[in-house]
Formats: sequence, structure tokens, C-alpha cells
Amino acid sequence: MKELIKATLELFVEKADELTQEEFIQFIEEFGHQLSYLYTAEPQQLTMTTVAPTETMNKSFLLTYRMFVQRNENMGFIDPTKDISPALLDSSLSPQWLEQVQDVAQKIHTYLREKPDGQMQFNLIDQQGNTRTEIPTRWDILETLLYGEYAHSTQRKRLKSWLSTPFEEMVRGFLMMEFRNILAITLAGIRHLAHYARIELALPQSG
Repeated sequence: MKELIKATLELFVEKADELTQEEFIQFIEEFGHQLSYLYTAEPQQLTMTTVAPTETMNKSFLLTYRMFVQRNENMGFIDPTKDISPALLDSSLSPQWLEQVQDVAQKIHTYLREKPDGQMQFNLIDQQGNTRTEIPTRWDILETLLYGEYAHSTQRKRLKSWLSTPFEEMVRGFLMMEFRNILAITLAGIRHLAHYARIELALPQSG
């Protein structure tokens, strides 16, 4: 196994372990699917409460998680708009690993290209006053919330558009719930591949 490929798999395992140990994972497991709708005495008024991670937990988790998304990190495989990082498909790796990484990536890509079960439709108006309708896929939601709060201007602009509604809190609650679901599903894929990376690193090395 090439030294760069070995280092990539070792980093894959290390970062997967970091995500598993994060408080954020406890949050997902304990509270991730709980949303409570609280009806008030006033008709038609609906408030939503969500249990959310702290900003510190969020940033810490997402900075590590992004390494499995971004292809230029050598271990990226989650982004359905990009190919799997070549380092994860190197010819020096075993057929078992190659089969697992391609299978997991294909399943995650299919999942992310789909729209959520509880579809949310956004009517967006551009600066010229033109209206268009957007029904985001899971990848749209993941990309927007992964980068929109802290980094890329394109995703930040899209998030702002989605939340420009009188029902902002309800929309934010839906997006956070779907975001947590996506993180939980993709994290299962990361953990699965980390298991096979350990096996790969333990295999007898030829040259």
C-alpha cells in the first residue's frame, strides 16, 4: 500500500473515531428525532421547539465531518455531485475495500439526491422580482446547513432565502430535523467504512 494511501486510511479512522466520540453524536442519538409542537390558546398559532446542539459542538463536529464531504481532503466520498476521492479508490487497495467504499458512496449519493419525505417548497423571488419554486433535495439541505451558517456566501444566501418567511421558526425546525437525519445516516456510512479501513490497515502489505 502506498504511503499516502495508508496515511489517508489512518486519518479516515482517526476522524471517524472523533465524530463518534463527539457530544454531538450523543445529541443525535438522544434528541435527534424529537420535535415538539406546542399549540397555544390562540387559534392558528403554532410554535415549535427543538433541542439543538451548542454552537461550539456544531462547529467542532462539522469541521471534522466536512473532511468526509470535500473531495480535496483525500477522504471525501459523501458529495453526490463529485466523484469519490481517488485516494480511496487507489489500485493498491483490496477488492473488499473498493467494493465497500463504492457501495456505501452509491447508497449515500442516491439518498442525498432524493427529496425529504416531508417536502418543503420555497417560493423564492430574485432581485428582478421573478419568482421560482424550489423543493430542496437532501443534498441541498446538507450543503446549505453545512456551509451556510459559517462559510460560503452562496449557501448563506440560499439559507437566508429559505428563512425569509413568516414561518421562519417552523422552516428552521424542519431543516434542522432533516439535517440531523442526514448526519445520522451519513455518519453510519462513515463508521461502516472506518471498520473496513481498520481491516485494510491490518492486511499484510505487499511492497
